[in-house]
Amino acid sequence: MRRSDEARSRLVWTRTARSNFKHLLYNARKKNAEKVSQSADPALWRERGPTWMRGDYWETLCNFWAAERWQQTSTTMKVNWAANPEANMHTSGSVSFATHQSRLEKELKRPPTFQEVFDKTHKKKGTDQYISDRTREVAESYSQQMTEKYVGEEEQPQLDPEIWVAASSAPKKGHVYGFRHSIDMSRVFSGTSSSASHTSAFTTVGGPGTSPSEMRGFITDTISGLESRLAQTMETRLVQMQTQVTDTLQTQLSQTLSQVISQALS
Repeated sequence: MRRSDEARSRLVWTRTARSNFKHLLYNARKKNAEKVSQSADPALWRERGPTWMRGDYWETLCNFWAAERWQQTSTTMKVNWAANPEANMHTSGSVSFATHQSRLEKELKRPPTFQEVFDKTHKKKGTDQYISDRTREVAESYSQQMTEKYVGEEEQPQLDPEIWVAASSAPKKGHVYGFRHSIDMSRVFSGTSSSASHTSAFTTVGGPGTSPSEMRGFITDTISGLESRLAQTMETRLVQMQTQVTDTLQTQLSQTLSQVISQALS
């Protein structure tokens, strides 16, 4: 494995683990402690910690959640979410992008484009209507720009990151519209389950103040990383096959030599 691939793999793993742990804590806080104690006061959750976490760690987290600063941040986020519900709307539920992609591929009898899967997860069930005006505007702009850029070409790429960023406007606080907050882009193609509480099944990462060019570069680099990992997987599989063939030949050769020696001595 090349050092660049190893570093990228570690980055993807770290981001994925961070996001999954965030969801674990959310479930422990909301679906367990708050529900069982029937209280929104973190100070009353201390005895309701998850079985997989040490008690002193859980108590420290409860103290952190009970702090005024965290409470203010939580309230602000809830207000922002309520003020912009469109940013959190999609119809994919808990089904991953890869699952929708696979189903649509069977239905169309060909690999679907990014636009087709996006439409599938952002239109009202049984209709041709997008779930919001914002979604419709982004989808139509992306479709138009794709047509203009690739006019006369037989094939279009599944996703053009530059056009998507242009169609969805500049990233807001490092986040591109239509992409979940905190998950690496590789999960778009990996089949990892998405969550209905997030923006979409399409995912990316960006820090505050990320420019459009930086975001495009990130997405492009991530896709390149996926290609590198695919090549590495194929190489690993080839080595395994070569090893199996070598072992088989050695076994056959050993058996043949044993037979020849036995015949020579008899």
